[in-house]
Amino acid sequence: MDHIPVDTLYHATVISADAETTARHHSEFYGVERWDVTDFTPDRLTNQTIFGRVPTAPPPLDLSTPNPTPGTFGFRLARGTTPNGAITFNIVQPTGGLSTFEEFLVTRGPGIQGMCMTSVDKAGAEDLKSFFRGESIRLAQSYTVPGVAEFLYFDTRADLGGYYVEAIVPLVDDWQAAMPVDTTWSFEIDEARAAYSRTSPGITHFGVIVPQLRPVIERSAKLFGRDLWRGMHWRTEPGSLEEPTNNGKPVKHSYFTGRADLGKNSLGQPFGLEIVQPVFGPSHYKEDFLEPLGAGIHHIDLKVPMADWAEWEKFSEWLLEDMDAPVCMSGWLRDKVALFEYHDLRPRLGYVVELVAPLMPHCPKKPWAPDYWYDFAGSQAS
Repeated sequence: MDHIPVDTLYHATVISADAETTARHHSEFYGVERWDVTDFTPDRLTNQTIFGRVPTAPPPLDLSTPNPTPGTFGFRLARGTTPNGAITFNIVQPTGGLSTFEEFLVTRGPGIQGMCMTSVDKAGAEDLKSFFRGESIRLAQSYTVPGVAEFLYFDTRADLGGYYVEAIVPLVDDWQAAMPVDTTWSFEIDEARAAYSRTSPGITHFGVIVPQLRPVIERSAKLFGRDLWRGMHWRTEPGSLEEPTNNGKPVKHSYFTGRADLGKNSLGQPFGLEIVQPVFGPSHYKEDFLEPLGAGIHHIDLKVPMADWAEWEKFSEWLLEDMDAPVCMSGWLRDKVALFEYHDLRPRLGYVVELVAPLMPHCPKKPWAPDYWYDFAGSQAS
């Protein structure tokens, strides 16, 4: 194995201090009709590891409260999927012990910790572990749900920009159906207002904010086996980025981006990564995310079908007024053929959502060329 095998986008993992509230907001936005909820206490998990260590006996101390076992952890898992099957979220609320979930929540707050795109058998899992060891990347966390699957969390934060790569090792053919369910949640949904996002064919990319673009793209190319990345220098000038805003105010700024697809979801929608380095001027990327939190997944780009500008304006109004999701960044791209908006849904969902308005009539029929390519398959210069 010489790269991470990508099958499809199984789920994105969202860390929350209150899984039920976060699930309710996801239902409001995405129209998720049902959440399967499981409280995984340490006794329901086997083969737990955390940061390379296995559980040990607690020290023999006379304490006033129950003495936790070092190396064990628990969490509440709420799993929900959009009605068309395009997007699945695992919302995780840590409930005890040290885990990557707990560490993420304490150090960063709610947000997207990582994504799962890989399923391998036991032999493939050993190959995957060996590949990561060869790349000096350790297995940060693992556990087994008996009779269902083993779950692996690789600490790719330093290499890929602040997020974990997850993998599943199924123990039965239909591991998802075999997952234990303690209860289910269903929330009231405004069908008309959720009509757009619930019919989305999926997430087009995860927006990863980093202080230095090129080394992260180079490592991403190596680890995912994707050598060719679209490079852009977005800047406030005609033909690039026009009328940009930051937190509702006009701004002059610029940023580098590198973009590549990694695979397709269950509906055939390509998904991948957009790696962003803020360069000049204030931006939500920098002052509101990178500086206070460090590198990580800032946003998801959601493909939302809309027939015209009337639908776009209606949807935007709902986001602003009912979802309390202000536009934290926006701008017109490439001679005003497309308008993008970032809506700050962090208080409700844990992350920012990027949306693109219906394309203008003068939009070219073919994708526009990047400013340059990052090609890591090219021969090394002597």
